Amino acid sequence: MKSIIGQVLQRVRERVLDPVSERISEIARERVLGVVGEHIDCHINCHKYVDDLTKRVGDLKRKRSDKEAELRVVDLSEKMVREEVHEWLEGARKVIDMSDIEEEVKNVSYLSRGSLGRHVRQKIQEVREIYSRGNFTEGLVIERPPSIGIPLPIENMVGEVDVKEKIWGYLRGSEGMIGVCGIGGIGKTTIMKHIHNELLNETIGFEKVIWVTVSHPLNVVRLQGDIARKMNKGLREDADELERASRLMEIMKTVKYALILDDVRDKFTLTRVGIPEPTIENGCKIVITSRSVDVCNYLRCQIVKVPPLPEQESLNLFLDKVGLDVLEIPYLEELLKLMVDRCAGLPLAIVVIAGRMRGVNDICVWRNALLELRQ
Repeated sequence: MKSIIGQVLQRVRERVLDPVSERISEIARERVLGVVGEHIDCHINCHKYVDDLTKRVGDLKRKRSDKEAELRVVDLSEKMVREEVHEWLEGARKVIDMSDIEEEVKNVSYLSRGSLGRHVRQKIQEVREIYSRGNFTEGLVIERPPSIGIPLPIENMVGEVDVKEKIWGYLRGSEGMIGVCGIGGIGKTTIMKHIHNELLNETIGFEKVIWVTVSHPLNVVRLQGDIARKMNKGLREDADELERASRLMEIMKTVKYALILDDVRDKFTLTRVGIPEPTIENGCKIVITSRSVDVCNYLRCQIVKVPPLPEQESLNLFLDKVGLDVLEIPYLEELLKLMVDRCAGLPLAIVVIAGRMRGVNDICVWRNALLELRQ
């Protein structure tokens, strides 16, 4: 029985284990020889590989420089660089850096040439791969998605929070036409600039937020052109007012817009300009600022009146602009309060006059300024 088992094990060893063992040994020998051969190759051809890498890095530098030159002449206000181009430029910048290899070349010894050669060969492969990815057959840039609008420079608001909230209520409601009324310098434009910028980030869903300052006297052709430009469109200069109105109407009907017309002093109809009527269905809104309640009523606006600043807020604004150190000047506090009173709660008047009096410590100058205000 033992003899039979022994014979079976012998045959298994001869037919299975020995061939497997020989194959494993062969693979190991091949791998060892491969590693040794690669090391010898890297050792012998080290400087050749360094020269090859230097040439390839130079080619990559020129290619990267060409791409950057192409991008410098692109109008990035209308187009944007493809994300893969950004990634490629950054990847190329990193690969082009040869400081580590240059340091190794300086300090290489006879025994370390093989290791350096292997490092250089890996670097050559990296350069080759990123160079091949830099063709960009579809171009370096794509059209920038349509902008909702451009933020406006704004000043701090004073005392207009309630008015602003009321306007926002109408913007979120069913009213299509909103008129912000008040005398000149009361803060209408400041309020609406804040609302304009907030609309750019609002979730109401406007596709375009447009700000246009209306000329006085009213120039319809100019107003049509200003609105069209804010829509990134153009109107034919040789077309008459009616043709331009028809074209502008076509343009504006394609988007859900919020249109802010600042400083409207003259009556006009939306149809004459080419502005579609805002409705619940189209979700559009038009806000005008005007000194005239009649103008707002003519355009059938929901009117929001901007009141003057209360006495204390007027005083606080004046002190903020003129500087608190004026209160240390004898007898000046009473003159200051009289001057604030003459400003009648108008933020613009307060800011201008306080700015003019900033740094003035002569009480006679303050008295003369108050006299001028009274006159």
